[in-house]
Amino acid sequence: MPNIELPSSTALVVVDVQAGTLPNARAVSAESLVSHVGSLVEAFRASGRPIAFVVSTGTAPGVTEYGPGGRVWPEGFAELAPGIQSRPEEAVQRRAGWSAFAGTSLAEELAAKAITDTVIVGLATTFGVESTARSAADLGFSVVVVSDAVSDPDPSGHERSLTRVFPALGRVRTTSEVLAAL
Repeated sequence: MPNIELPSSTALVVVDVQAGTLPNARAVSAESLVSHVGSLVEAFRASGRPIAFVVSTGTAPGVTEYGPGGRVWPEGFAELAPGIQSRPEEAVQRRAGWSAFAGTSLAEELAAKAITDTVIVGLATTFGVESTARSAADLGFSVVVVSDAVSDPDPSGHERSLTRVFPALGRVRTTSEVLAAL
């Protein structure tokens, strides 16, 4: 794939890399996921680019095929995964919607920092990550999804998102390609 340029107006969006979702990292192992996300967090900090952490606190209201929504996850579920820590100046957005933009002030915070590009990582590829990438594209942000810094409980769904969905929303790159662009 061709190299990418990441302007200084690029933010890292870390979706649901949290205690309660980490066991769902099967397409990319939890250990690899945390390692890659951690490398990106440190590189974004070193480059002075902002990081947005977003965690799931439950489900939105409404009825699905799986039952009624509006569930709240148990204590500790929404804590950032071991090895991934925010700093005091890096707010952790909490949400019960599908996208990191749903029910949060993420779009406003990125706009206030004049962010034009997003690099999206996290869990699960076919749920929060895909929803966040779709929202980011709809809001006019350029999107990069980091293929080895996202994971899903379903490897085939993960692969479909990486090869069919994300290329239509933005670009797909590896951790090493993003690090080289910072």
